[in-house]
Order: sequence, then structure tokens, then C-alpha cells
Amino acid sequence: MHAFPLLGHPAALLFRTPERLVTGNDVLHAAHALAATLPPRPIINLCRDRLYFTVAFCAAVLRGQYSVLPGSHAAGPLAHLLACYPDAAIVTDTDLPPCPRPAGMPVIRLSTLHAGGAGRPANPDIAAMQVVAHILTSGSTGTPVAHAKTWGGLNRRAQASTGLFTPVPGRVATIVGTVPPYHMYGFETTVIQPLVTGCISTTGPALFPADIRTRLEQGPQPCILLTTPLHLRTFLADPTPLPPIARVISATAPLDAATAERAERCWQAPVFEIYGSTETGSIATRRTTATQAWRLHSGIRLHPRPDGTASIHAPDTTSHVVADALRPLTPDTFRLEGRMTDIIKIAGQRTSLAGLNAILLGLPGVEDGTFLAPAPDAAPGQPVGRMEVVVVAPTRTAPDILAELRTRVPPAFLPRRVVRVSVLPRNELGKLTRAALLALVHGPRPATEATAPATTAQEAGCFSIAVDHPALAGHFPGNPIVPGAVVLSEVFGLMGVEPARLEQIKFLRPVRPGDTVRVTHTIQPLAFTCTVGTQVVAKGRLRNNAHG
Repeated sequence: MHAFPLLGHPAALLFRTPERLVTGNDVLHAAHALAATLPPRPIINLCRDRLYFTVAFCAAVLRGQYSVLPGSHAAGPLAHLLACYPDAAIVTDTDLPPCPRPAGMPVIRLSTLHAGGAGRPANPDIAAMQVVAHILTSGSTGTPVAHAKTWGGLNRRAQASTGLFTPVPGRVATIVGTVPPYHMYGFETTVIQPLVTGCISTTGPALFPADIRTRLEQGPQPCILLTTPLHLRTFLADPTPLPPIARVISATAPLDAATAERAERCWQAPVFEIYGSTETGSIATRRTTATQAWRLHSGIRLHPRPDGTASIHAPDTTSHVVADALRPLTPDTFRLEGRMTDIIKIAGQRTSLAGLNAILLGLPGVEDGTFLAPAPDAAPGQPVGRMEVVVVAPTRTAPDILAELRTRVPPAFLPRRVVRVSVLPRNELGKLTRAALLALVHGPRPATEATAPATTAQEAGCFSIAVDHPALAGHFPGNPIVPGAVVLSEVFGLMGVEPARLEQIKFLRPVRPGDTVRVTHTIQPLAFTCTVGTQVVAKGRLRNNAHG
């Protein structure tokens, strides 16, 4: 039976905390001490500090138990996790979020680590097929799902990634990670990679540019900045230079070439991406500015399927079918065509959500944003919904953004409205869930809007009706006009009101397909005005108790 030691280089440095350097033997001493206190149960590892998290993980492995890693520390997903593992024990270094906990579930709180000890601590070989972790997906596309990970599978992938984490040959690198250790990406790169190959991981705050500067200054050099596209854009927007970076590694979402090129110019360091998922772990890499092709890790095999997806095969792991469309180029390389769940079909046309988002994020003044696709299945005989855009763009108006999108996006996928917000509801990894976006777009208006004077006109948003909208068929052939009912439907959606309370409506000018219609409204009285350019095209009034 194959087996691999828990630590590949126990005498070497393993962690750089804000206060001190920690060796692998220090971690082993602390893990053995904690293992002696653990109950014979699976361990739900809720430690946020990377060192504490790693010690708790190693302690569970030493006991022959597995760790459950949450996809999120938010109260809702955590409550779901605890309900799925009622016989587990919690290990944490912080207070727990307010959520229901199964009766009798032990909670072990870590405030200090017993890293000292006499002699050299035992560093046992762990069977390759021992399940050491259940890792939950982030839930960005639905309910979080757990996937079992074996020590052999994790170990082999870390060994296959050694070159990626050795930017300077012959020197041990320090990983400065902005991602949490309980997500698959952060777990593999900032916990397993150091345990197996001996590179150094850092602890301490690492979300804001000032935090990153501190971590990079502490070193030791050479340093790898391990991050996400969202964090990368944030760091690039900060004018203060960063200390030397030997390599940048990004994952969790596609990184556009323009951002990668800017990062390489700014920091004089190559930018690489990791391709993978919670189900498969990391399986391939590429240098973003050099190629669109992904190169598989050693030992990974890709088997195409008729539906355009592929199954991934690797030693000591269960084969998985990826949710992406992959096109093999050579036995070791492939091209990512897009996520199958990102493929959108409207009016007989297809495109990818990732492609639309790349266009949106490339617009000047757009700091963050996403397209929101309609519900995938319309009822028989009902028209398919339209796209929406949620955007953070303080210096641009919704009509302005919509007008520019019209020049870059096919009409079928042009959003019916653009909603400007101050911030998107991203989780710790920068991911967005559909539920959070729907709540943001269709939920109650923010308090900042409600506090505006009732008689002051407020921006509700804007919309545009595409030329292929089903309601246009037969309306003034050759010179189509958007029906008033369609205009009102869009207005009510932007305002969040019920159409049954409409008291008065005046259509002053025709609205034509492709026009950008801007909607403003007042609360006292509850009224709205629609404009195209400088011309008022419609005005209406509703009963005040209709406002939701």
C-alpha cells in the first residue's frame, strides 16, 4: 500500500506568522498535543488562522479522522453543514456565528498552540487512500456539496505543482495567500503544498493592500502572491508600490489577459492561473499572458465526453466529470471553452456568462459587475426572460453603461436593465451566488435611497428592449414601436411596485427597440418619468401603498 509522510520536510520552516517563524516540527508537536484531546469524531475545522487551521487538520490526520471544511463561514451555509454532520466536533480559534448547532456537538476552542516539546516529534506515514478531508463546494451554483479527499491524491497534486511554487530554482518560496485555508484552492496551495513540498506559508491579515505589503516585507523572499482576480484588481488599483514579488498565482474565476498584463508590468513578475474545482482539486496551470492553453499536472489525464465536458482521472482519487466545456489540444493541454452552466441560450443564440462578464468588466469606470441570467426554464408558451446587469461604477450612469454594452453585446443578450450598487455581495473568495444577486436586485431598496427626500426624483435604473423581443412581432412592421405594456412592465420591475395600483399613465413619445430608457421616480407622490436622451417618453402615477 502506498503511503506518504505527513510532513515532507519537518525540520524546515513551514509558517511565517507576524511574530515568528514556525518549523514543521513545531507544527507536529502542536498537532500531537491537540490530537490527544480530540474526541473520536470527524472534525469540523472552523479555524481562520492558517497555522491553527493546519495544526487542527494534522491532528485529525494523526487520529485517523477526517476534517470537514466549510465552503463558507456565513451563518446560513454553516447551519446546513452542522446539520449534515451532527456527530462531528468543532475546532475553532474564533467565536462561532449565531446559528443552530446539534445538541451535544463538542466545541474545542484553540487560544494557544503547544508547539514546544522534547525530542523530534513523530512524523508518521499516512496511507494514500486514507480520507483526510470532506470539502464543501462554495454553493455559488446551488446547495453546497461535500467531496472526500484522500491523502494520496492531495500529496501527488502538491508534488506535481512543485515547479509552480518554485519561482527561483534552488530557493524555498514564501506563499502570501489572500484566500482562506478552508476553500479547496486555499487548502491545496497554502496548507497542503507547504506540508508536502516544504515551501513557507504566511498567517495574519492579507486582504487589503496594506496587509499584503506587510506580509511581503516580512518574507522570507522570494515571495509568491496567491490570490483571486477580484483581489488582484484591488491591489492594482492601489497606488502604493508592493515589495518584490517573484510570482503571482490566481484562481477561483477566469483572469482576463488585460489584468494579467497590467500585473506583470506593475510587479515585474509572471502571472499564472490554476484550473481546478472542489470536485477535482487543481489539475492544470497556464501563464495567462502567454497562452490560452492549459497544461495538465503530471499524472492527470483528461478524457473527452460527447457532451463537450471531460472526465478527470488522477492517481489515488475518484474520477470526476468537470462542469466545463474543455477542448483537448494535445494529450497534456486543453482549451477552456466555458462552464456548461454558464452557457446561456436566448432566442436561438448561445453565449457564455463568463464572456459577457469579461466585456462588462472591460468597460472604463466599471469596478465590479456581473450579468444576471434569466431563470433557465420558462413555462411553456411564456417568453424567455432577459438579462440584467448589476454593476459597481461610481463615475458612470446606468444609461451610459447600457449604451456602451449595446455596441459590444449581441441584441439577444443585451440587458433589459442596469442596476448600479455600491458593492456586490461576494463571499470570502470573491464568488457570487445567484440567490444573493437576486436578493440584491429584486429585494427592498437600500436604506440610503429610502432616506432621500420623498419629493426628490431618484434614479430607478434603465432598460432597453431588443429588436427580437417577442412582443414586437406584428407591431408596425418596418417601423417597430415597443408596446406600452412592455414599457410599464420594465418600469414596475425597476421600481419594485405592483402594476395593479397604476392610477395614471401618459405615453408622450414612442419607444423604439434599442432605445435606452431611463426611469426616475418620486415617493410622494409615487410617480415615475421615462426619458430617452433628453425627451420624456412616458409619465405615470401610482397609489403610494403599492411601493414595495
